[in-house]
Amino acid sequence: MVYRLLLSSFLLSLLSANTVKYGGELYVDGQNARNIGMGGYSASFSDGRNPALLIHAHEPSVHFSHKNKFSGLARVSSFAYLHYDSINGKQSPLYFSIVNRSVDKIPDTRAAWMDDGDLKPERGEINYIDINVISQNEMGLKIAYLRQYDKFAMGISIKPTYTSLAEHSAWGLSGDIAVIVPLSYNKMEFSVRAENIIGFNRWNTSTIETNIPLFIAGGQIQVASLLLGIEAGSRLEDNYQLNYHAGFEFHQKDEMVIIRGGVSHNKLFCAGIGLDINVIHVDYAYTHPPKVSPFEPSHIVSVGILLNKFNRIKGKMNS
Repeated sequence: MVYRLLLSSFLLSLLSANTVKYGGELYVDGQNARNIGMGGYSASFSDGRNPALLIHAHEPSVHFSHKNKFSGLARVSSFAYLHYDSINGKQSPLYFSIVNRSVDKIPDTRAAWMDDGDLKPERGEINYIDINVISQNEMGLKIAYLRQYDKFAMGISIKPTYTSLAEHSAWGLSGDIAVIVPLSYNKMEFSVRAENIIGFNRWNTSTIETNIPLFIAGGQIQVASLLLGIEAGSRLEDNYQLNYHAGFEFHQKDEMVIIRGGVSHNKLFCAGIGLDINVIHVDYAYTHPPKVSPFEPSHIVSVGILLNKFNRIKGKMNS
């Protein structure tokens, strides 16, 4: 009874709100260095965008990633913990991630606009003395779970968020679902996912931002030391741009250095390098915007620590 009452209240609030499309896609911006280095292709579970990739998790781990976006205009950081367990021979990982994105020194021209009555901002209507500076800060929590079946695995994630912008604030909720099918002795795999099945941000102004689900399909193949991956998808609406990401990763067995590169629909040049140091994985990625873009390049650094290996080495050092 209480559940139905809460659900009815929530649906009524959505219907009565002033609704606009799309939020800031915090979790897309929080991709780690491995995935960004491959053109945004989702190869690593540690950024959480594709929960079905938890099928590649084999032990507990912690992960940290920091993105210096557009040479300091924005900063995106994430911390994740993977709890790994096995039930009846089937893996049962549980993934927790905290993502933060902050943008400072945003010009606020609301008090500086001297409108002549036509409600259209025009040249000469701005009093530059009255331009203030505001900031935006977003915090998100992601919880993901994988259920493994005989021939495929399904991952589900829940993502609550909180956003503050100047004197305004919003809370939101979204969710993802993904299915992955390993093929050819795990040398190939095919994946389908839907992001933001239920996605909204409710502001204290009663405005609600909604996200139309993004459906993406893709796959990858391992050929000797080379991993190739591609994915593409779109939202279910007219005139929406096709999203695609394609990349490669070259990693020779028993070698520490990993080389990556990729392309995407937003025409970013992406390249990356990684170091596999047994217990610790360190990755770096660089993205260069198109020449017509006014923005500077972005840099991403990620670190992952495998806890079982770390504890074994620590035990040997203490013995």
